[in-house]
Amino acid sequence: MLAGFFRRYGFAAVVAGAIALMAVVVLGKTVFEGVAGAFASASAGQAGAGGPGVPGGPGEAMLVSGVMAETHTFSDGVQALGTAQARESIIITPKVADTIRRIRFDSGDRVRVGQVLVEMSSVEQAASLAEVRAANQAAQEELRRFEELYERGFASQARIDTVRANAEAAEARLNAGASRIDDRTIRAPFGGIVGLRSASPGQYVRPGDQIGTLDDITQIKLDFDVPETQIARIAQGVRIVARTAAFPDQEFSGTIDHFDTRVNPTTRTVRVRALLPNRGELLRPGMLMTVQVRSNPREMLAVPEIAVLEEAGDSFVLRANEGAEGRIVERIQIQTGQRSNGMAEVISGLAPGDFVITEGVQMARPGMPVRVEDAPSSAAGVEPATSGALRPRG
Repeated sequence: MLAGFFRRYGFAAVVAGAIALMAVVVLGKTVFEGVAGAFASASAGQAGAGGPGVPGGPGEAMLVSGVMAETHTFSDGVQALGTAQARESIIITPKVADTIRRIRFDSGDRVRVGQVLVEMSSVEQAASLAEVRAANQAAQEELRRFEELYERGFASQARIDTVRANAEAAEARLNAGASRIDDRTIRAPFGGIVGLRSASPGQYVRPGDQIGTLDDITQIKLDFDVPETQIARIAQGVRIVARTAAFPDQEFSGTIDHFDTRVNPTTRTVRVRALLPNRGELLRPGMLMTVQVRSNPREMLAVPEIAVLEEAGDSFVLRANEGAEGRIVERIQIQTGQRSNGMAEVISGLAPGDFVITEGVQMARPGMPVRVEDAPSSAAGVEPATSGALRPRG
């Protein structure tokens, strides 16, 4: 009988069973989602009541970090490349063609002004000088005798004039001979350090042949070019800071001494010369240096660059000062100027002591209460000017 029933109603029974199974599955899913939703709501309620750092709950205070707005030194900078030169520099070379008799310096020696550096061979000149010296003595003695005769009236005016002219000519020949001897002695025109010696005693040299170099590097002249559009920032006494690849961790400070009176019509630049004290004589002539001209130095209010929000060409910061109701986020529009070492110059919009948020800027919203970390963090590698507890604005 049961087999007959399935043969007669089998298809309908299968359909009815499938429908019943689907209803059970749908009902179970609905019940599960309801339980899960209730559990999630309970967890969110607990987090909103006491969970720190989760925004959105009523009365919630989000954790942020920041720094105080304080003054920082800014300047209008001009960047350039310059070449170092010695304060004084010469090539040691002879005035006349002759053989080197003696070199009285060695490579790297420090010499004083007037010190003899090189002596050339002067045997022939010395003999000629002895001859003209003897002739000059005879001429001067003859002039003395004729002056006595002239005073007594035994010599005419024409005769005394001739003897005086001969004596003056003899003295001139003596001075010329002494000068030729002096030309064969090379002296230091200023104190400094001698470079590498490039000649030896007994060597025949001509004018222009290099025997060595002499440099005064107690002070460095740094020449560099700036665009004509930046001439207004260049003035005598303006401070500059220079660096060189030889000493990457060291700054060399100096001031602008002079600048050229003409603008180069090809490059549209003007040549500027600065003076750098060379303590320790680390800098050498010929070094390539990067130059930063720091004109118009000023103390201005500043905040870390990471605290500045840019929107449609305007700049904003999130301020969170201590108030009667705690710390509440304010969105403040500011006007910025120069940016240096991770700090942004604030021209208007903030006051000294305002606390500016640097971490949590993306999640904080105006009107939201916030909590501040015990130690405000620095921005862009720059230590904040003030850290620790906040001060009320005003």
